[in-house]
Amino acid sequence: MKSIEQNWSIIYYDDYKIEENKELKDFLESSYLKEIINSFEEKIIVVLGWDWTMLRAIKENYDKKMPFLWINFWHKWFLLNGKDYIKPNLSYIERKYPLLEIELQSEWIVKKAIAVNEIDIRSGNWKMVSLDISLSKNQVINIEWDWIVVTTPAWSTWYNSSLGWPIIPHTLNAFAITPKAPWKPKLQAPVLINDNQLIEIKNVGRKNMCEIYFDWKEFLKTKENNYFDVTIKKSEIWIRLIIASEYLDIWDNKVLSEQGFQKK
Repeated sequence: MKSIEQNWSIIYYDDYKIEENKELKDFLESSYLKEIINSFEEKIIVVLGWDWTMLRAIKENYDKKMPFLWINFWHKWFLLNGKDYIKPNLSYIERKYPLLEIELQSEWIVKKAIAVNEIDIRSGNWKMVSLDISLSKNQVINIEWDWIVVTTPAWSTWYNSSLGWPIIPHTLNAFAITPKAPWKPKLQAPVLINDNQLIEIKNVGRKNMCEIYFDWKEFLKTKENNYFDVTIKKSEIWIRLIIASEYLDIWDNKVLSEQGFQKK
C-alpha cells in the first residue's frame, strides 16, 4: 500500500492494484480528487480501494485522530462510500466506531495492543482449549472449543460472518463473541453483549497451548501448561468515518442487503 500527501491530507491506495484498475488510476491522478480534499475544512485521510485497504490504513493512522473518507473501487465492501456519491462540497455525516483494547498477562509476560478488526484465540497443537469467559466479573461461562473470535459490529463481516453469525448493524453498541467448533456446551451460540462490558478470558483445566491474534497478526503463542489472562474492552480510541449524506441509507442498509433483503 502506498500513501501520498496532498494539502496536508493523506491518500492511501493499493499500488499492486493500480495498473489493473484504470478507474482508480485516473481518479488518483485527477484534479477532481484535489477538489474533494480541498472542500473539507480539516485535513483528512482518503482511502481508495476496498475493506482490506481500509483496515491497513487504520492500523497505520488510528492514533492521528484524523477523519477517514473511504471510497470503494472494488465489488465487495461494507464500510466504504460508493465512489459515485463522493463529490466536492457535498454534505457529510461523521460517525465514530470503537477499537478493541487487549491486555494479556501470563506467568512470563505482559502485553497490550489495539485491534481494529477482531481478536482471535485459537487452539494450538491440535488440542482443544478450555476457557473461562467472564463479563464484568459478574457472569462466567466455561467453554471448550477450537477457536473464539471477539469483534465489534463494524468488523463483523469477516471471520464472525464466516462462522455463521449474522452481520451486525454498524451502529449497534455491542461486541460479538463467536465460537468455532464448540464441544462444551454443545451447539454454543455466539454471544452478543453491550460494548461497555469488560471481557476476561482465562485458560483453565488442561491449559493447552493457545495462539492469540489481533487483526490476523500474531500477538502471542502461549506455552503448554501456561496460565494466561486476556482482558478485552472498548478502547478510548475511536475511528472517525466520513459518510456522504446521500449515501447514508445505502451504508446503513448494506448489512441487510448482504443478507438477502432488497429495497421495496
